[in-house]
Amino acid sequence: MLKEEQRYLEAAAIYEEQARLHPENADLVARQAHMFSSQARQERDPARAKALNKRARELAERAEKLGTDDPLTPFILQSVQPDGSTRGLVEGEFSSHAEADRLIREGEEAFRVNDFTKARECYQRAAELEPKNYLASLWTGDAYFAARQLEPACEWFRRTIAIEPDNETAHRYLADALAKLGRKDEAMDEYIAALLCEPYQRLTRQHFTPQLQAVAEAKGRKIPRFPALQVSIEGKETKLGVDPNDGLLMMAYNICALGWRVKDFAEVYPKETAPRRSLREEVYAIETMLETAKDINSGKPEDIAEAHLERWQPILDALAALKAEGLLEAYALFERVDADLAKDYAAYRAEHRDKLERYIRVYWCGFE
Repeated sequence: MLKEEQRYLEAAAIYEEQARLHPENADLVARQAHMFSSQARQERDPARAKALNKRARELAERAEKLGTDDPLTPFILQSVQPDGSTRGLVEGEFSSHAEADRLIREGEEAFRVNDFTKARECYQRAAELEPKNYLASLWTGDAYFAARQLEPACEWFRRTIAIEPDNETAHRYLADALAKLGRKDEAMDEYIAALLCEPYQRLTRQHFTPQLQAVAEAKGRKIPRFPALQVSIEGKETKLGVDPNDGLLMMAYNICALGWRVKDFAEVYPKETAPRRSLREEVYAIETMLETAKDINSGKPEDIAEAHLERWQPILDALAALKAEGLLEAYALFERVDADLAKDYAAYRAEHRDKLERYIRVYWCGFE
């Protein structure tokens, strides 16, 4: 309530009191950081704003160390220096069109002090001068949203999406506006669209909660979890490290991944200068692991412990179900991703957006 009334420091005091009672709760510390950052944006006294930003950064750093997955603390850390200073608006930052750029900067200053009417007018005039300016269009909608004029906000967010459909921000803003209007199904469609644009950001993942995934699990949509790949190539040296307790299947998974990287990577990715973990490698390794499991189950050699097979069978069944639905690639890109594997996301999305969306709807949301 205090946050909605923009009484940020009072809200921060409540979060601080809660954090004293629950000192390991990283999210409470993150919320304190938000409140100080929000107050700093409104502060007209530069010295006071700097002090508030410094406190916001200190709290954001603490929240990150405690392990928060809050979506906004990284932005505080990126935008605020340790001493509380921030980079001011720079001429030409928002547009090469001089007048549009001036209007956007003027709108930003108005928005900072909650003059949403003036901000909207500035942004909208900039958008008229430069119809393809994403930020001018987006922030026109955001000014309507801040003034609680939700229908025109939605209209402007949709215009913004038309400018850059693969930019997540307008999808997410539209989802927030639709949610406030009580149009939950439409809002979820836009949250999914935002996620598909940028799947590896906290901001786009925040609405896909464990509680939502529990709905999918209750319908039998199990997401298989097993240890990460443990192979690497450094120059001419290859490294393979598998926990003996994970047994033959993990060994097969790792060996096949390493073999694919050594033998096939250069041919499949001729423009890349060094081998890396890739989507093709990951799917090949998983499929080989499934084939190895079939061999084990059919022959059941004496040296394969029944307990090992029993431990792995739920994972294998879930992987087999994903393969049957054509969703192994989507599973790999959402559940087993690292920085290297993520490089294949955009190309896969360009060809198979429908499969990525189906995976999220079915396995993260419990929709059918």
